[in-house]
Amino acid sequence: AYHLSQRGKRVRLFDKNCPWKADSSDPSVALSTYSAERMRKQWFKEHVELYPNTPIQFVKKFDEFYEVTTHDGKTFQSPVPPLMAGGFDGSHKLVADLFEQRDDGFPLLNEDDESTIVSGMFLCGPTVRHDNHVFCFIYKFRQRFAVVAKAIATSLGLPAEELEIYRMWGMYLDDLTCCGEECVC
Repeated sequence: AYHLSQRGKRVRLFDKNCPWKADSSDPSVALSTYSAERMRKQWFKEHVELYPNTPIQFVKKFDEFYEVTTHDGKTFQSPVPPLMAGGFDGSHKLVADLFEQRDDGFPLLNEDDESTIVSGMFLCGPTVRHDNHVFCFIYKFRQRFAVVAKAIATSLGLPAEELEIYRMWGMYLDDLTCCGEECVC
């Protein structure tokens, strides 16, 4: 929306939530500071219509336009194909049967992001959850890669000391006590 509006294009931005008004600095649940600042640009305000709490039901192509229908039945027309930025609903569903499920539907993992029912099956990415900590922002789930790498190396009897360099770079998050309501990244 930012780049299109910067070029003078009219944009309708639908979101099933309202991340631009979320009361958190955690980019897993709210916009990053950088994105929020970009939304304050004059051309963004002039060219972008925000539709919070408005999930899309379906998009239908007609001869000369596309029709977007929301869950509450409202329709919008566009002469160009709508862009779908659906977030991080990833391919983890292909291996869902290899993980127990938490009460909230996310995979149950041990402290190394490994399945509790299939040894050696690790999960990385936006569906990783520990307690109430959300790791769906790309920087945050990258911080867990070294944790998984160390667990794999250790299980194979390989040295893992060189992974400590990731800790110096701030990319080795194995102490989840520092994760709270606010984002520490």
